[in-house]
Amino acid sequence: MAAGQRRGRSARALGLSPSLRALAPGGGAASRPPDDRPILRLAVSKGALAIELGEPFAIGPLRVTELVVRLAGIRFPVDLSGGVARFRHRRGQLARLVVEAQGTELAGWAAPRLRGFLGDGAPQLIIAPIVDGALVALRSGEAALAFDVAVAPSERALRLLPERARGVGLSAPPHALALQALSMMAGAHGRLVEGAIVLDAAIERVVRLLLPAAGARAPAVAGVQWASVVAEAGRFRAEGALDAAPPALGDRALRALEAAELAGAADELALAGGHDDARRVYLAALERAPRHPEISARLAWIDLMAGERAEGALSTVVDAMPAVDAGLLGGALLEAVGDRDGAFSALARAAHAEPYGPLAALAWLRAARLADAIDVRLDALNLGVARAPGLDALRWARLEARLDVADVRGALADAEHLEAAARGAEARHAASRRAAEAFLARGHAADARVLFERALRYAPESPDVVAGLARSLRAAGEGRRALDLLARARVLAARGGVPAGALDLELGRGLAEIAGDLPAAVARVRAIPPGAPESLEARLLEGRWCAELGDLGGASVALGRLRDAVELALQDRAADAGSARAAGSPLAGGPAAVAALLAEAAEIEERSRGDLLAAQRHLGLALRLRPRDPEITAAFRRVSGELAPQGAPPRGARPSAAPRPRATEQRIEVHVPAPPRRRTIPPEPVVVAPPPAPSPPIAPAAIARTPAVTAPIAPAPAPRIAPPAAPPIAPRDPGLLDEMPTFDSGDTSTDLPDMPPVPNSVTLAEGQAPFARAFGVDDELLAERLADRLRADPTDHGVAMALADVLERLGRDLDLLALLSARLEEGDEAARQEVAPRRRDVLVRLAARARAEGRAAEAELYEMLLHAELG
Repeated sequence: MAAGQRRGRSARALGLSPSLRALAPGGGAASRPPDDRPILRLAVSKGALAIELGEPFAIGPLRVTELVVRLAGIRFPVDLSGGVARFRHRRGQLARLVVEAQGTELAGWAAPRLRGFLGDGAPQLIIAPIVDGALVALRSGEAALAFDVAVAPSERALRLLPERARGVGLSAPPHALALQALSMMAGAHGRLVEGAIVLDAAIERVVRLLLPAAGARAPAVAGVQWASVVAEAGRFRAEGALDAAPPALGDRALRALEAAELAGAADELALAGGHDDARRVYLAALERAPRHPEISARLAWIDLMAGERAEGALSTVVDAMPAVDAGLLGGALLEAVGDRDGAFSALARAAHAEPYGPLAALAWLRAARLADAIDVRLDALNLGVARAPGLDALRWARLEARLDVADVRGALADAEHLEAAARGAEARHAASRRAAEAFLARGHAADARVLFERALRYAPESPDVVAGLARSLRAAGEGRRALDLLARARVLAARGGVPAGALDLELGRGLAEIAGDLPAAVARVRAIPPGAPESLEARLLEGRWCAELGDLGGASVALGRLRDAVELALQDRAADAGSARAAGSPLAGGPAAVAALLAEAAEIEERSRGDLLAAQRHLGLALRLRPRDPEITAAFRRVSGELAPQGAPPRGARPSAAPRPRATEQRIEVHVPAPPRRRTIPPEPVVVAPPPAPSPPIAPAAIARTPAVTAPIAPAPAPRIAPPAAPPIAPRDPGLLDEMPTFDSGDTSTDLPDMPPVPNSVTLAEGQAPFARAFGVDDELLAERLADRLRADPTDHGVAMALADVLERLGRDLDLLALLSARLEEGDEAARQEVAPRRRDVLVRLAARARAEGRAAEAELYEMLLHAELG
């Protein structure tokens, strides 16, 4: 016996010591792999022989825990030494069957069948037991769907009835999607019958899969039906028995069966995509069951998804329940009709009551987007993150909200969580980069620098991250280092074949603002090709820097290319009838940004080159993008006013129209200084009458050197004494008076000692401004005084219309357009009705004049304004 060996114990063989894992509890020998065949056994009870299942056997996501097949026609005594194999060819009668399923196993089995249902890939699926049924919930990105399933057994079939379907970010009504999801999960085992998925012959399917796999015949199942279906904690249990009594259905199953009977046909139409037909059938069902909450919700979801029916859908919901109690549907409808506070309340209630965490979190996210106060928004986001900590959309929204309130520490915690939750180097790189961009956009350059450096850990050759790090360094004051990194990012982009327009633009700015190298900056932005998203800004920067260098010709060429590029983009947009914000379009930045570029280009043309015509073209194009921008409109009026002649009316202008009578008169007192070089004989009382017939010429012999005297205007013509060289008197225009004859101010030998001085003020009735010329008041001076009066009281409509009449006679259509546009925006409804026709007439004249003088772009602008007003 070996030394140290005790009696009764064998010596331990030499070899490797057992592993710690093997010594751990339950960590001994590996468990026996499951057999792919069920284990059967014979059982004798009360003089009857039966085949039973030896241990639970899995069929897909189901586990058969009990199976009893009675063998009839067996006489005792009987030899049982052959075991089950001796009786496997006998066909027995199924007496009992118990099937169980875990919710997690059901979800894992069904998720691949739903691939592409809500988005790319398989959704996250949860199947959890509830009273009399199951909760089915699935999510993909920011789209989520949840619904309850009532299970109603019927003999050997199981009926699955979805109800209370709700969701966020869906493309179809939730109830139709719920039916589709159940149908996809059931596959060939289920069929749609009146809004329910029916699993026909479920008992036969189970025994025909189990017993033949064990080498035995499938038993007869006549008389076997489901005795109970129980939803317990984490699992479902269904029991079938021979000659069992029908199970008692719960309240949920009974309500679902009644709803299916009322609206089953509409559910089938909605599942097939016939939403309009389904809507009609739902309305008919509501006539049979008024204010049915479930049917009302299904009808309202169809109207909400159709768009522009929110008011009618809200009315349908309110008839059945308060809108704030309608859950996600009520929140969406209240938001659609503009009740943001009510929508927030409805979404908050729905989120508190929702059992599915991700859907509740998405409801909090939508509620946060409706909140105006930052603290309310942040509270909603905190509640959402508590319900679904792994939902990226909520984390990003809370990170940005925390940055808005300068909670840098909390935002950094969210950024670290998002990076840790990402899977793979590419996803972590994207998370760090996005967080860094958010920090940099809000001025946290130091933290942005750390996050950009962390992103470079996962993708050291990324030109975008290198450029972002350069921007953060530049914001922190390290401009020289930033230029080096921008140059490196440009090299990396060229090496990878990535478009480098944004990098060239950033590098050009750095060269101009940090290094002061304007020629190199011009070369950088000039390299950006036409059609690139950065091309418009590049042309503007090129023109600005060329003007600073003194290269006015180069500046004009660059700015001209900017204008041509915008005109071409507008033509392409009009031809395609598409959006100007398409990816890669020069107008992708939006009309406001492009209009600002054009306004700055006009300022450069006016300030550096003094080219008012080019500035006008830039501003006219900017007005096409932003017709109601006050600054651009004012600049366009000013430049156009400097270009327009201030003397005689422009060529081709129609004769000024006679003043139109007003329904009521308003007295307008205009103070004018006496003309320094003119003296006018005071007029006699004037009576407005129809135009007289032409008077015959007066013989020269009857003319003497006497002051000219005007006769009162009467219905019959009256002769007048004219100077010797005066031509025959021409007929006068209706409603107007000829100017009074005047004397040279140097001639003091007058025979009129009783002549009063020229008045310093003239009181006019509204619309009678032409009478001011009877007192020697010039229209230009009158327009200036009326403009002063209008500036003193912009609400004085009578003064505004008198000024409009004077401007129309002077042919100053641009100033008239500005005046009428202001009255159109600021006046009441009566003023707008009076002003609108005159403004259209002015636009017609301006467009015709611009086309006659070859200014097609300006003419198109006026025509666009005219069409917008008519349309």
